[in-house]
Amino acid sequence: MGLFKSRDERRIERDLEVRKGLAAIKRNIKSLEKNERDYLVKARRAKRIAAPDQLEFLKKTLKRTAAQRRMLERQLLNLETAMQIKNQAEAHAQFASSMAAISRSIGEMFAATDMAKTQRDFEAALAKAETMEQRMEIFLDMSAASMTEGAETTAEDAASDAEIDRMIEEEAAAEEGKGLDEEISKGLKEIEKELGK
Repeated sequence: MGLFKSRDERRIERDLEVRKGLAAIKRNIKSLEKNERDYLVKARRAKRIAAPDQLEFLKKTLKRTAAQRRMLERQLLNLETAMQIKNQAEAHAQFASSMAAISRSIGEMFAATDMAKTQRDFEAALAKAETMEQRMEIFLDMSAASMTEGAETTAEDAASDAEIDRMIEEEAAAEEGKGLDEEISKGLKEIEKELGK
């Protein structure tokens, strides 16, 4: 592309960057969710083999991973909301542009129309559109700043020891339930086999 890009080209590039960012955050969230599941399985094993040091380490790792996932989920929500607001602002700007075009058409059709008033109205509409765009840029800058400020794990983000213990217990119960289901299924097959004879 050339040195000088049109407004539409710049808008498309910005949209692509935002979409890339959204996709990267979603990938990271999925990766962190998988890590949480893996850590839960390992924590269950550490509990089963009575390895308290490893269990404590895994609990801390789970807390850190859960806090990172929650932070990314907040960033994703913030970015999605900002994208929606940007789309709405673009729709308003398009409406204002269309209204200005209609005003010009009417002015051309009716030469007797007060062109000075039409010009003032048009300039006022453009000023409002620019103000709206500036407000959007300020909002996005503030939003980006708040995301970077909130990057450190806070006490409210961290999962509690009770929450981590509950997650480990749920994982253990799910594993035990699988084994029990298999035993019941095997027993039923043996009964069917006996009845079939």
